[in-house]
Amino acid sequence: MMDTYEHTPVLLHEVIGFLDPQPGQNLVDATLGGGGYSRQILRHIGPAGKLLSIDLDLDAIKFAEDQKSKNKNQNWILAHGNFAQIDKHVKRYDFADISGIVADLGLSSYELENRGISFQSREPLDMRFDQTQNVKDARLVVNDYTAAELIKIFENYGEEPYSKQIARKILEIRGKRQIYYTTELYQVIVEALPKPLKHKADDHARRVFQALRIEVNQELQSLEEFLPKALDLLSPGGRLVIVSFHSLEDRMVKQFFAGMARGCICPSEFPQCVCGKSPRAKILTKKPITASVEELAANPRAKPAKLRAVQKI
Repeated sequence: MMDTYEHTPVLLHEVIGFLDPQPGQNLVDATLGGGGYSRQILRHIGPAGKLLSIDLDLDAIKFAEDQKSKNKNQNWILAHGNFAQIDKHVKRYDFADISGIVADLGLSSYELENRGISFQSREPLDMRFDQTQNVKDARLVVNDYTAAELIKIFENYGEEPYSKQIARKILEIRGKRQIYYTTELYQVIVEALPKPLKHKADDHARRVFQALRIEVNQELQSLEEFLPKALDLLSPGGRLVIVSFHSLEDRMVKQFFAGMARGCICPSEFPQCVCGKSPRAKILTKKPITASVEELAANPRAKPAKLRAVQKI
Protein backbone atom coordinates (compact mmCIF):
# COMPACT_ATOMS: atom_id res chain seq x y z
CA MET A 1 0.00 0.00 0.00
CA MET A 2 1.11 3.53 -0.77
CA ASP A 3 1.33 6.02 2.08
CA THR A 4 0.09 8.89 -0.06
CA TYR A 5 -2.37 9.55 -2.83
CA GLU A 6 0.04 12.06 -4.39
CA HIS A 7 0.12 11.71 -8.16
CA THR A 8 2.00 13.40 -10.99
CA PRO A 9 -0.70 15.14 -13.07
CA VAL A 10 -0.29 14.84 -16.82
CA LEU A 11 -0.35 17.85 -19.15
CA LEU A 12 -0.58 20.13 -16.09
CA HIS A 13 0.78 23.23 -17.85
CA GLU A 14 -1.51 22.67 -20.82
CA VAL A 15 -4.61 22.00 -18.67
CA ILE A 16 -4.12 25.22 -16.71
CA GLY A 17 -3.43 27.10 -19.94
CA PHE A 18 -6.73 26.05 -21.53
CA LEU A 19 -8.74 26.44 -18.32
CA ASP A 20 -7.23 29.90 -17.79
CA PRO A 21 -8.38 30.23 -14.15
CA GLN A 22 -8.45 33.81 -12.88
CA PRO A 23 -8.60 35.34 -9.37
CA GLY A 24 -12.10 35.18 -7.93
CA GLN A 25 -13.48 32.59 -10.37
CA ASN A 26 -15.31 29.35 -9.49
CA LEU A 27 -14.06 26.12 -11.07
CA VAL A 28 -14.71 22.37 -10.84
CA ASP A 29 -12.12 19.58 -10.85
CA ALA A 30 -14.47 16.73 -11.71
CA THR A 31 -11.87 13.98 -11.09
CA LEU A 32 -9.73 15.03 -8.15
CA GLY A 33 -7.32 12.07 -8.01
CA GLY A 34 -4.06 13.14 -6.36
CA GLY A 35 -5.12 16.78 -6.49
CA GLY A 36 -2.46 18.03 -8.92
CA TYR A 37 -4.86 20.10 -11.01
CA SER A 38 -6.80 21.28 -7.96
CA ARG A 39 -3.75 22.67 -6.19
CA GLN A 40 -2.73 24.65 -9.27
CA ILE A 41 -6.25 25.96 -9.77
CA LEU A 42 -6.39 27.11 -6.14
CA ARG A 43 -3.18 29.11 -6.64
CA HIS A 44 -4.69 30.89 -9.65
CA ILE A 45 -8.16 31.69 -8.29
CA GLY A 46 -6.90 32.88 -4.90
CA PRO A 47 -8.99 33.12 -1.74
CA ALA A 48 -11.76 35.04 -3.54
CA GLY A 49 -12.44 32.11 -5.89
CA LYS A 50 -13.91 28.70 -5.11
CA LEU A 51 -13.03 25.20 -6.25
CA LEU A 52 -15.27 22.12 -6.13
CA SER A 53 -13.31 18.86 -6.45
CA ILE A 54 -15.10 15.54 -6.98
CA ASP A 55 -13.84 11.96 -6.83
CA LEU A 56 -15.38 8.50 -6.70
CA ASP A 57 -12.48 7.20 -4.61
CA LEU A 58 -12.94 8.05 -0.95
CA ASP A 59 -9.18 7.70 -0.35
CA ALA A 60 -8.60 10.59 -2.78
CA ILE A 61 -11.06 12.73 -0.82
CA LYS A 62 -9.40 11.87 2.50
CA PHE A 63 -5.95 12.73 1.16
CA ALA A 64 -7.26 16.06 -0.15
CA GLU A 65 -8.92 16.81 3.18
CA ASP A 66 -5.51 16.51 4.86
CA GLN A 67 -3.99 18.86 2.26
CA LYS A 68 -6.88 21.30 2.69
CA SER A 69 -6.42 21.35 6.46
CA LYS A 70 -2.65 21.88 6.25
CA ASN A 71 -2.93 24.70 3.73
CA LYS A 72 -6.11 26.20 5.24
CA ASN A 73 -7.93 26.28 1.90
CA GLN A 74 -11.35 27.39 3.11
CA ASN A 75 -12.46 27.94 -0.50
CA TRP A 76 -11.85 24.29 -1.48
CA ILE A 77 -14.98 22.10 -1.45
CA LEU A 78 -14.52 18.31 -1.61
CA ALA A 79 -17.28 15.98 -2.78
CA HIS A 80 -17.28 12.18 -2.76
CA GLY A 81 -19.12 10.75 -5.74
CA ASN A 82 -19.24 10.08 -9.46
CA PHE A 83 -18.51 12.95 -11.84
CA ALA A 84 -21.51 11.78 -13.85
CA GLN A 85 -23.61 13.38 -11.10
CA ILE A 86 -21.77 16.72 -11.33
CA ASP A 87 -25.13 18.52 -11.46
CA LYS A 88 -26.14 17.07 -8.09
CA HIS A 89 -22.80 17.97 -6.47
CA VAL A 90 -23.05 21.53 -7.80
CA LYS A 91 -26.60 21.86 -6.49
CA ARG A 92 -25.74 20.36 -3.11
CA TYR A 93 -22.99 22.93 -2.49
CA ASP A 94 -24.87 25.83 -4.13
CA PHE A 95 -21.96 26.20 -6.54
CA ALA A 96 -22.72 28.75 -9.27
CA ASP A 97 -21.06 30.99 -11.89
CA ILE A 98 -18.70 28.23 -13.02
CA SER A 99 -15.88 29.48 -15.27
CA GLY A 100 -14.16 26.16 -15.90
CA ILE A 101 -14.45 22.40 -15.51
CA VAL A 102 -11.65 19.85 -15.94
CA ALA A 103 -11.80 16.05 -15.95
CA ASP A 104 -8.78 13.74 -16.08
CA LEU A 105 -10.06 10.30 -17.08
CA GLY A 106 -6.84 8.48 -16.22
CA LEU A 107 -5.84 6.46 -13.18
CA SER A 108 -3.66 7.62 -10.31
CA SER A 109 -0.59 5.65 -9.26
CA TYR A 110 -2.43 4.87 -6.03
CA GLU A 111 -5.34 3.28 -7.84
CA LEU A 112 -3.03 1.26 -10.07
CA GLU A 113 -1.33 -0.21 -7.02
CA ASN A 114 -4.28 -0.64 -4.69
CA ARG A 115 -7.39 -1.55 -6.67
CA GLY A 116 -6.51 -4.84 -8.35
CA ILE A 117 -6.29 -3.00 -11.67
CA SER A 118 -2.75 -3.96 -12.65
CA PHE A 119 -1.46 -7.43 -13.47
CA GLN A 120 2.06 -6.46 -12.40
CA SER A 121 1.41 -7.61 -8.82
CA ARG A 122 -0.81 -10.19 -7.14
CA GLU A 123 -3.95 -8.37 -5.94
CA PRO A 124 -7.57 -9.45 -5.52
CA LEU A 125 -9.56 -8.86 -8.71
CA ASP A 126 -11.51 -5.78 -7.65
CA MET A 127 -11.07 -2.69 -9.88
CA ARG A 128 -13.81 -0.66 -8.14
CA PHE A 129 -12.89 3.01 -7.80
CA ASP A 130 -15.48 3.47 -5.06
CA GLN A 131 -14.70 0.89 -2.40
CA THR A 132 -17.65 2.02 -0.29
CA GLN A 133 -20.17 0.70 -2.82
CA ASN A 134 -21.28 -2.92 -2.60
CA VAL A 135 -21.47 -3.35 -6.37
CA LYS A 136 -19.99 -5.81 -8.81
CA ASP A 137 -16.23 -6.06 -8.91
CA ALA A 138 -13.93 -7.59 -11.52
CA ARG A 139 -13.98 -10.96 -9.79
CA LEU A 140 -17.74 -11.18 -10.23
CA VAL A 141 -17.48 -10.22 -13.90
CA VAL A 142 -14.76 -12.77 -14.61
CA ASN A 143 -16.43 -15.60 -12.71
CA ASP A 144 -20.13 -14.98 -13.43
CA TYR A 145 -20.48 -13.46 -16.89
CA THR A 146 -21.27 -15.69 -19.83
CA ALA A 147 -18.78 -16.22 -22.65
CA ALA A 148 -20.86 -13.97 -24.91
CA GLU A 149 -20.89 -11.19 -22.30
CA LEU A 150 -17.13 -11.43 -21.75
CA ILE A 151 -16.45 -11.39 -25.49
CA LYS A 152 -18.59 -8.28 -25.90
CA ILE A 153 -16.73 -6.48 -23.09
CA PHE A 154 -13.27 -7.44 -24.36
CA GLU A 155 -14.13 -6.44 -27.92
CA ASN A 156 -16.01 -3.22 -27.20
CA TYR A 157 -14.00 -1.85 -24.28
CA GLY A 158 -10.59 -3.38 -24.92
CA GLU A 159 -10.56 -3.83 -28.71
CA GLU A 160 -8.89 -7.16 -28.00
CA PRO A 161 -8.45 -9.31 -31.17
CA TYR A 162 -8.38 -12.59 -29.20
CA SER A 163 -11.51 -11.87 -27.15
CA LYS A 164 -13.20 -15.17 -28.04
CA GLN A 165 -10.18 -17.32 -27.18
CA ILE A 166 -9.62 -15.52 -23.87
CA ALA A 167 -13.30 -15.72 -22.89
CA ARG A 168 -13.43 -19.44 -23.68
CA LYS A 169 -10.27 -20.08 -21.67
CA ILE A 170 -11.78 -18.21 -18.71
CA LEU A 171 -14.86 -20.44 -18.83
CA GLU A 172 -12.66 -23.54 -19.11
CA ILE A 173 -10.72 -22.55 -15.98
CA ARG A 174 -13.94 -21.59 -14.20
CA GLY A 175 -15.11 -25.14 -14.66
CA LYS A 176 -12.29 -26.20 -12.31
CA ARG A 177 -11.90 -23.25 -9.96
CA GLN A 178 -12.70 -19.58 -9.42
CA ILE A 179 -10.31 -16.87 -10.62
CA TYR A 180 -9.61 -14.60 -7.67
CA TYR A 181 -6.36 -12.73 -8.33
CA THR A 182 -4.92 -10.44 -11.00
CA THR A 183 -1.97 -12.75 -11.61
CA GLU A 184 -4.31 -15.73 -12.05
CA LEU A 185 -6.25 -13.90 -14.74
CA TYR A 186 -3.01 -12.88 -16.43
CA GLN A 187 -1.95 -16.52 -16.60
CA VAL A 188 -5.31 -17.47 -18.13
CA ILE A 189 -4.75 -14.84 -20.82
CA VAL A 190 -1.28 -16.23 -21.54
CA GLU A 191 -2.68 -19.75 -21.89
CA ALA A 192 -5.42 -18.54 -24.26
CA LEU A 193 -3.03 -16.95 -26.76
CA PRO A 194 -1.45 -18.82 -29.69
CA LYS A 195 2.13 -19.83 -28.98
CA PRO A 196 3.69 -17.22 -31.34
CA LEU A 197 1.91 -14.43 -29.43
CA LYS A 198 2.62 -15.46 -25.86
CA HIS A 199 5.64 -13.15 -25.72
CA LYS A 200 3.19 -10.27 -26.29
CA ALA A 201 0.87 -11.37 -23.50
CA ASP A 202 1.28 -8.05 -21.64
CA ASP A 203 -0.34 -6.15 -24.51
CA HIS A 204 -3.35 -8.48 -24.59
CA ALA A 205 -3.63 -8.47 -20.79
CA ARG A 206 -3.56 -4.68 -20.74
CA ARG A 207 -6.52 -4.55 -23.11
CA VAL A 208 -8.49 -7.18 -21.18
CA PHE A 209 -7.81 -5.50 -17.82
CA GLN A 210 -8.84 -2.14 -19.29
CA ALA A 211 -12.09 -3.65 -20.57
CA LEU A 212 -12.89 -5.16 -17.16
CA ARG A 213 -12.14 -1.88 -15.38
CA ILE A 214 -14.42 0.04 -17.74
CA GLU A 215 -17.22 -2.50 -17.22
CA VAL A 216 -16.89 -2.52 -13.43
CA ASN A 217 -16.92 1.27 -13.10
CA GLN A 218 -19.26 1.98 -16.03
CA GLU A 219 -16.72 4.54 -17.21
CA LEU A 220 -18.03 5.22 -20.70
CA GLN A 221 -21.61 5.54 -19.49
CA SER A 222 -20.45 7.99 -16.81
CA LEU A 223 -18.52 10.05 -19.37
CA GLU A 224 -21.50 10.13 -21.71
CA GLU A 225 -23.67 11.43 -18.88
CA PHE A 226 -21.06 13.91 -17.64
CA LEU A 227 -20.25 15.77 -20.87
CA PRO A 228 -23.62 17.46 -21.57
CA LYS A 229 -24.15 18.22 -17.88
CA ALA A 230 -20.73 19.87 -17.63
CA LEU A 231 -21.38 22.10 -20.64
CA ASP A 232 -24.82 23.05 -19.31
CA LEU A 233 -23.34 24.07 -15.94
CA LEU A 234 -20.69 26.37 -17.40
CA SER A 235 -21.30 30.10 -17.56
CA PRO A 236 -21.06 31.66 -21.04
CA GLY A 237 -17.36 31.86 -21.92
CA GLY A 238 -16.57 29.03 -19.50
CA ARG A 239 -14.19 26.28 -20.54
CA LEU A 240 -14.42 22.49 -20.44
CA VAL A 241 -11.12 20.58 -20.56
CA ILE A 242 -10.95 16.78 -20.83
CA VAL A 243 -7.84 14.59 -20.64
CA SER A 244 -8.47 11.05 -21.90
CA PHE A 245 -6.23 8.01 -22.05
CA HIS A 246 -7.70 5.59 -24.55
CA SER A 247 -9.34 5.80 -27.95
CA LEU A 248 -12.87 5.02 -26.76
CA GLU A 249 -12.93 7.99 -24.39
CA ASP A 250 -11.18 10.33 -26.80
CA ARG A 251 -13.59 9.43 -29.60
CA MET A 252 -16.57 10.16 -27.36
CA VAL A 253 -15.15 13.52 -26.27
CA LYS A 254 -14.21 14.47 -29.85
CA GLN A 255 -17.68 13.64 -31.19
CA PHE A 256 -19.46 15.48 -28.37
CA PHE A 257 -17.35 18.61 -28.81
CA ALA A 258 -17.85 18.51 -32.59
CA GLY A 259 -21.61 18.24 -32.14
CA MET A 260 -21.72 21.15 -29.73
CA ALA A 261 -19.61 23.29 -32.07
CA ARG A 262 -21.69 22.36 -35.13
CA GLY A 263 -25.09 23.03 -33.65
CA CYS A 264 -27.24 22.00 -36.61
CA ILE A 265 -28.21 18.32 -36.69
CA CYS A 266 -30.03 18.35 -40.03
CA PRO A 267 -29.03 15.71 -42.60
CA SER A 268 -26.31 16.89 -45.00
CA GLU A 269 -28.68 16.63 -48.00
CA PHE A 270 -30.99 19.31 -46.57
CA PRO A 271 -30.55 22.58 -48.53
CA GLN A 272 -30.97 24.64 -45.35
CA CYS A 273 -31.24 24.16 -41.60
CA VAL A 274 -34.68 23.34 -40.24
CA CYS A 275 -33.72 22.09 -36.76
CA GLY A 276 -32.90 25.58 -35.50
CA LYS A 277 -30.06 24.39 -33.28
CA SER A 278 -27.19 26.87 -32.86
CA PRO A 279 -23.59 26.09 -31.92
CA ARG A 280 -23.14 25.92 -28.15
CA ALA A 281 -19.36 25.76 -27.95
CA LYS A 282 -16.18 26.79 -29.70
CA ILE A 283 -13.48 24.15 -30.07
CA LEU A 284 -10.15 25.37 -28.64
CA THR A 285 -8.09 22.34 -29.73
CA LYS A 286 -8.24 21.58 -33.45
CA LYS A 287 -6.12 18.51 -32.71
CA PRO A 288 -5.69 16.75 -29.34
CA ILE A 289 -2.84 18.09 -27.22
CA THR A 290 -0.31 15.44 -26.20
CA ALA A 291 2.63 15.36 -23.80
CA SER A 292 5.90 17.03 -24.74
CA VAL A 293 9.16 15.15 -25.10
CA GLU A 294 10.29 16.65 -21.80
CA GLU A 295 7.17 15.48 -19.95
CA LEU A 296 7.40 11.99 -21.42
CA ALA A 297 10.99 11.71 -20.22
CA ALA A 298 9.90 12.64 -16.69
CA ASN A 299 6.58 10.74 -16.72
CA PRO A 300 6.21 7.96 -19.34
CA ARG A 301 2.62 7.33 -18.18
CA ALA A 302 1.66 10.57 -19.93
CA LYS A 303 2.21 9.02 -23.39
CA PRO A 304 -1.43 8.05 -24.17
CA ALA A 305 -2.91 11.26 -22.73
CA LYS A 306 -4.93 13.47 -25.09
CA LEU A 307 -6.32 16.86 -24.11
CA ARG A 308 -9.34 18.45 -25.80
CA ALA A 309 -11.00 21.70 -24.80
CA VAL A 310 -14.03 23.81 -25.71
CA GLN A 311 -15.37 27.20 -24.66
CA LYS A 312 -19.08 27.65 -24.10
CA ILE A 313 -20.76 30.22 -26.30
